[in-house]
Amino acid sequence: MKSIKKIVLTGGPAGGKTTLTSRLVKELSSIGYRVFIVPEAATELISQFGIKPFGNCLSMFDFQYFVVSSQLHKEKMAWEAAQLVPEDKVVILCDRGVIDDKAYVSQKEFNQVIGRFGLTEKELLESYDAVIHLVSSSKGAEFAYNYDNAARYETLEQAREKEDATLMCWRNHKHRVVIGNSYNFENKIRKAMNEVYTILGEIPPAQVERKFLIGYIDEGDLAAYEPVEQIITQTYLKERAKGTERRTRKVVSNNAISYSYTEKRPISPMERIENERLLSEKEYIRKNAEVDPEYGSVTKRRFCFRYKGHYCTVDTYPTNADSAILDVQLNDKDEEVELPPEIRVIKEVTGDVNYQGHMISKRLTQL
Repeated sequence: MKSIKKIVLTGGPAGGKTTLTSRLVKELSSIGYRVFIVPEAATELISQFGIKPFGNCLSMFDFQYFVVSSQLHKEKMAWEAAQLVPEDKVVILCDRGVIDDKAYVSQKEFNQVIGRFGLTEKELLESYDAVIHLVSSSKGAEFAYNYDNAARYETLEQAREKEDATLMCWRNHKHRVVIGNSYNFENKIRKAMNEVYTILGEIPPAQVERKFLIGYIDEGDLAAYEPVEQIITQTYLKERAKGTERRTRKVVSNNAISYSYTEKRPISPMERIENERLLSEKEYIRKNAEVDPEYGSVTKRRFCFRYKGHYCTVDTYPTNADSAILDVQLNDKDEEVELPPEIRVIKEVTGDVNYQGHMISKRLTQL
């Protein structure tokens, strides 16, 4: 029986929604979900169509009509597409929902806007299964606030005001989760992802990961575990700032293709912020023109499956017919690793930089 969940990712400016969306696409597709993204309507209208309040004599009230109209149309298309795809498990992730527009107009004006579409606020709230609110970095993580989004114009103080207003917008939703900035950025994103897993009735992946070099294995050997197969291409890009790693990723899984960009930048000797965002195919091609010739690209065939409660991935490489790399996620670093009998471990390589993606890519580039 098909299960479709519609989840809103919201919060004030620069809260981590873009990174969270990209991570969710990557992880949920690896466990058999089809993920549809409904992009933020206001950002598209401003950055792609030049429709924005005040700048071209359009009032904020009139602008919200365009935003709501676009949002409703895209959500309807996503829902109809979800009915048609062969996957039984589907997630629709909305980068903000219609209710977010209350943060920019009065209650009376908001009611007038949605009234044009024959809707009430209660009906809109009930149309979303859950709301994940990521608190803006303008409140408690000011060092991470940036203007990477072309449509972001708010100062820190304005961002704080929008954060408070957005928080109030969704206060009546029956299943709202607020993720604050008391965690470091990675923990914040992980906590939000775990909440999504819970909403979907799935077991979140554990946080302790161990890596093994194993004898070569293919889908026939793993058939009993019903693996999800993916073809992943990672391309490492030229460094823009010292210590910053940049890469693109293309993932082909079932009938879907996704593209993403990841940037890992240091904020202290012991901590890095890892920002991710989804790309269009054109953006992906454009980014790959910046490939670092030293590291190049690497393509791998990945099999994702669960074994005795543990989430496992096996990566095989077309240039290596003798071995593969297995990742196992555990609940505790001292937990005993139990592997499928089909897998032959050569050695453990946890923490060995030579078996990380960029170094494998580098070796293949030099062949």
